[in-house]
Amino acid sequence: MSYNYLEKLLRPYLTSFNDTEKIIADHFIKLGHDVVNKTLSNLADDTGLSEATIFKFVKKIGFDGFPNFKISVASNFQNIEERKNELTVFSDISKEDSSYAIAQKLVYSNKLALDNLIGSLDEERINQALNLIYDSQTIHFFGQGASSVIALDSYHKFLRTRFLCNYISDYHMQLSYATKLGPNDCVFLFSHSGETNETIEVARILRNNQVNIIVLTGNHHTDLVKLSSISFVVDSEESAFQSETLTSRILYLTIIDILYVALMYHDEAKNKDSLEKIRKALAVTKKGGTKR
Repeated sequence: MSYNYLEKLLRPYLTSFNDTEKIIADHFIKLGHDVVNKTLSNLADDTGLSEATIFKFVKKIGFDGFPNFKISVASNFQNIEERKNELTVFSDISKEDSSYAIAQKLVYSNKLALDNLIGSLDEERINQALNLIYDSQTIHFFGQGASSVIALDSYHKFLRTRFLCNYISDYHMQLSYATKLGPNDCVFLFSHSGETNETIEVARILRNNQVNIIVLTGNHHTDLVKLSSISFVVDSEESAFQSETLTSRILYLTIIDILYVALMYHDEAKNKDSLEKIRKALAVTKKGGTKR
């Protein structure tokens, strides 16, 4: 199985492609590494389009010409298992780098990932997720392992809204609690692999109970996405350090921030009231705060 560099390369442009460009993009992704063995003439025959149209497409996605595009593809494809054996997903970082050089490269990589994220998001999907939340009475946050940390952070944010919120980290408790939920509940499920058996089993119970399910994952092709009401799939790579601790965590928390801020402005008066009550309750923890 190969890491599809083309899918990652094209994702930021998908919402801007016209119908013809989408045909080319789909064909490139399907070909994967084999695109390097194709000529412009071959691709024109494959797609039924002109060589000039395909050349313009390659220029649109940032290449000076078709040969440079093929060189980039050839140098960036790599076996997934080989990538997992690397210490990090940042291939330009080496053990000779200083700590500050590593910091610079990590910050740049995260900025690039965020730029790619906004290219992959669309307003319709964001609004669909928001509508699921608006129609719910209680919002729940579940995750396993490293994903539970993201779920907890998300819970802390949404606790400031007018909604009742709930966070459970224990798997058995998640299973038990899921049986009590229904159409008035919305559950965020976090799983970067999308293949965590425990999370999938929770999703099945929730689906059977007609619960609104919002999934955040790094895997398009998983039962978890199929079981969701709406899903957000981030594009990041695995490594020996596991991506939840690297770029993907930033992407998940950014999506949560987007939903949280939009939610706060949707019912501004009630959310402000909720936030003020929380601030008053927490005042006792501050220096000079009033004791109750």
